[in-house]
Amino acid sequence: MLSTGPRSSALPVSVRPASLLALCAATMLAAFAMLSIPAYAHDTLISSDPADGDTLETSPESITLTYSADILEVSPAVRIVDEAGETIADVEPTVDGPDVTAELADPLPAGDYTVQWRVVSSDGHPIEGSVDITVEQDAADQDAAAASDGGGESAAAGASDAGGADEVAAGSSGSSDAGGSSDATGTESGEESGDTASESTEESGSSMPLLLGVVGIVVVGAAVAAFFALRTRS
Repeated sequence: MLSTGPRSSALPVSVRPASLLALCAATMLAAFAMLSIPAYAHDTLISSDPADGDTLETSPESITLTYSADILEVSPAVRIVDEAGETIADVEPTVDGPDVTAELADPLPAGDYTVQWRVVSSDGHPIEGSVDITVEQDAADQDAAAASDGGGESAAAGASDAGGADEVAAGSSGSSDAGGSSDATGTESGEESGDTASESTEESGSSMPLLLGVVGIVVVGAAVAAFFALRTRS
């Protein structure tokens, strides 16, 4: 006959350790996932102006760093260090969304520099890094070269202006001489016309008495002839 006693409970006992093992594995995976999330949430520097490794002719007026997300305005800092490791400038940059801009109060002399930066990421964690740049020429040397070039151009322009002034003066002198010659010619022509008119007037004045004398003689002769003719008839 079959036994009707209570059944064995070995099956539930063998199942419980597997459930506990699965629960532990799920808990560990969740813990690793939570630990890895902050590492991927940190913002990163995506570009800079000047860019890392740039060689510049003269010192930049500012340095702009652009990140992958908006940076928190919490104690941002930019430090410029020369090739000897000495600090050249400590700048408190301005934050505008993902852009952090450091204005340089004084130009950098020629040399190699490391721009060290430290900001607070959008997730609240501080991040830091650096950018290397090279400056080839001092700003003072470039200003002197520009002034020298400008002086040469000014001298050439002055010489050109002087040449133009001389040409204008020569043209004015020629015009003045031509005008003087014209005036002299006009004066001489006027004097000759005046002399001719005067001579005509004198000739006309000298012939008038002679003409009047002839007319008077003719009149007197006619009167005498008429008188004798009347006496002969009477």
